[in-house]
Amino acid sequence: MADTIEVRPSTGLAGTLAPPGAKSGTVRALLAGTLATGTTVIRNAGSGDNVRAMTVGCRALGARITGGSDRAWTVEGTGGKLPDTVRLDAGNSGIVLRLLAAVGAAATSTCVVGTRNRDSLGRRGNLELIDALRQLGADCHGTGDDACPPLSVSGGARLHGGTVAISGRRSSQPVSGLLFLAPLIGEDVEVVVREGLSAPAMVQATIETLARSGITVQAGPDGMQYRVTAGQTYRPAVHQVPTDASSVAGILAVAAAAPESQVSVTGVAADDHAAGLTVQALARMGVRIERTADTLTVYGAEPDQLRPVELDGSGFMDSVLPLAALACYAPGTTVFSNVEPLRFKECDRISDFRQEMCAAGADIEERTDALIVHGKPRITGGTQVRGRHDHSVVMALATLAVRSDEGLAIEGWRSVGQTYRNFFEDLESIGARVGSNENEGARR
Repeated sequence: MADTIEVRPSTGLAGTLAPPGAKSGTVRALLAGTLATGTTVIRNAGSGDNVRAMTVGCRALGARITGGSDRAWTVEGTGGKLPDTVRLDAGNSGIVLRLLAAVGAAATSTCVVGTRNRDSLGRRGNLELIDALRQLGADCHGTGDDACPPLSVSGGARLHGGTVAISGRRSSQPVSGLLFLAPLIGEDVEVVVREGLSAPAMVQATIETLARSGITVQAGPDGMQYRVTAGQTYRPAVHQVPTDASSVAGILAVAAAAPESQVSVTGVAADDHAAGLTVQALARMGVRIERTADTLTVYGAEPDQLRPVELDGSGFMDSVLPLAALACYAPGTTVFSNVEPLRFKECDRISDFRQEMCAAGADIEERTDALIVHGKPRITGGTQVRGRHDHSVVMALATLAVRSDEGLAIEGWRSVGQTYRNFFEDLESIGARVGSNENEGARR
C-alpha cells in the first residue's frame, strides 16, 4: 500500500464512533499485571502499535497475555521475577521504553531496550532515567551524551533503596518508571523531582495503576516527592482503561472542522480529566459539544463560529495539536502556552508540527513553550505533508485537510496507528473522503 493518504474536504460528517482505550492506561496495566502473581484483567484495552510493543515486551519478560476482540485482556504475571537476560523493542513509544528500561534494572544480568525507529524514538534522550537508575545501584548505558536508545540496564541484587533525584522537565515518564521499579528493590525508595514535572496527570495515572495492583505510593503535597516503602508486592487486579483522550480529541477536532457535522463519540467517562479539559477548550473555541452519560456529541463549526482564545495546554497536552489545527480556521490569534514537553515526543511537536502546518498554508509561530496560531477563514491546502512519525501530527493534519479548499496528502499516515490504528477507517465510516494516493502532482 502507498504510504501517502489523501484527506479531501468534507462539508459534514455524521455517525457514532468508539475510539480505543488509552495507550497510557493500557501499557501501565500490562506491566503491573506482568509483575503480579496471578491473573490481571484489563477492560477496554487499547490496540495501537504502542500497546502492541508493550505486549510483546511483557511476554518477553515472562507474562502470558490473552487479548479478546471485545477489548478485554488477561495477564498471567511473573510475580516480579525477570529473565536473567532479555532484549526488548519499544517500537516508537517513549512510555514503553522508559517503563521497560526502569523495570529491566531488576534483571540479574542485562536488559536491553531499543527501537527500530531510529529517526523518531531513536533520537529521544533518556539521560534523566539513566542517571536515576545509577543512583539506585544499576549499571546503565545509552547511546551518545543524552543516552538515546538502545538502553542497556542491569542491577539485580546490586540495587538498593534510598533517595533518588530526577529531573521531570522534559518528561514525566522516567518518574513513572522509577515508581514501577521501586517495589522490586526490597528497600524504601524516595523519588525527588527536580526542575518541575511536565505531566503530573501521567504520574498520577501511574500511582492509581499501582494502587489497584497493591502498591501504595506516598506523594508529597506539591507532587514533587514520592515514597514507596519496602515489603510491598504486586497483586493481580482489574483495570478499567479510559478511552484514549488524544484519540477523542482527534475525532472531535475533525468533526468540528466540517461545518455540517454531527458526530457522537462513546465511552468517554464523565470523570476523564484530560477529555474534560479538551472539551472545555473546544467550547471556548466556539465548538458546540453535548454530553449524555458516556457519550459526547460534537457539531460542526460554521465559518463565523470559531473564535481565537488563549489556552494553557499543560493539562491536555496530548490534545493540543488537533485543537491547534482547528484554530487555524479561527480568525485572530490563538495561543497554546506551557507546552514545552511537546518538543520531546515522537517528534518535536512544536517545531516539526509548525513546519508541516505552514507547508499546508497555515500561519503558526512558535516559542520555546508555546504555539501561536494566526487563524484565517480559508486555507487552500493541496500540498503533500509529512506525519513526522507521530500520531498526533497525523490527526492534526487530517483536521486541517477536512476544512481546507483542496485537502492534503499525508505522507507517513500509518504513524496514527501508535494509538488509533483504525482512525482513517473510522473517519471514512462517518463520511470523510479518504483514500491512498501517490499524488505525484502534490506540491510542497
